[in-house]
Amino acid sequence: MEPNHRTIRGILSDPDRSSYRKYKDLTVGDLGFSRFLAYETASALLGPFPGALGIVLRQKIYPRFFRNCGKGLVVGKNCTFRHPSRMSLGDNVTIDDNTLIDARGAGGKGLVLMDDVIINRNSIVQSKSGDIELGKSVSLGANSVVVSWSGIRIGDGARIAGGCYLSAGRFEFDDPTKNIAEQDGYSTGPIVLDENVWIATRVTILDGVHIGRGSIIAAGSVVSGDIPPLSLAHGNPAKVVFTRR
Repeated sequence: MEPNHRTIRGILSDPDRSSYRKYKDLTVGDLGFSRFLAYETASALLGPFPGALGIVLRQKIYPRFFRNCGKGLVVGKNCTFRHPSRMSLGDNVTIDDNTLIDARGAGGKGLVLMDDVIINRNSIVQSKSGDIELGKSVSLGANSVVVSWSGIRIGDGARIAGGCYLSAGRFEFDDPTKNIAEQDGYSTGPIVLDENVWIATRVTILDGVHIGRGSIIAAGSVVSGDIPPLSLAHGNPAKVVFTRR
C-alpha cells in the first residue's frame, strides 16, 4: 500500500500542513527555501520558453535540480518535474513537450532515465511509490502513462508505442459501504519489461506483470499476466500466439 503521507489526497487533506507546505511537498519535497525559489523561478521562466533558445536555456539550468544529469539533455517546453532531486538522468536524454516526470514516491534508487532515453510528448512517468528505471535507449511513445506503486523497470532497447498505459497498483473493494478511494491501495509487485520488448499502440499493462526479453505485445492488448521471453501476445487478456525462434 502506498504510504498515506505520500498520496496527493493525504497531503491535501492534512490539517497540520500549511498551503505552502502542501504545495512544496507535492512539487519538490524537502529542498531548502533558496533552492525551492530557484526551482520555481526556472520553471516559470524557462518552462514555456519556445524554440531552440528555450531548449538551450533548459539544458544549462535544469540539470542543477536533478540528483544526477549527463550531457546532451533535451527538454521541450511546458515539461514538469516533481521532486527532481530524486531523479537521475543519463547522457542524451530527450523529454518532449508537455511531459510530466514525478518522482514523489520513489525510494533510494529514485527515478532513473538511462542513456538515450526518449520520452515523447504529453506523456506521464510517475512514482506514487517505488523506484522507476527506464534502461538505455528506451523509447516511450506520445500520450503514454507509466505509474508505479511498487516499482517499474523497463529494460534496455524497449520500444513502447503511443497511448500505452503501465499501471502498477490496485484498490481493495471488499467493503461496499466505503468509496473505492477510501479503501486501501496495494500492489502485487513491480512491473518489469525485459530488454528489447516491443509494446504496440494502446497496450495496457497491469500490476505485477513481467514481460520477457524480446517479446511483442500487439496493439490494443491488456496484459494481466506474465509473458515468456520471445513471445508474441495479443488480446484481452493477452495470450501468447507464437514464440519467436
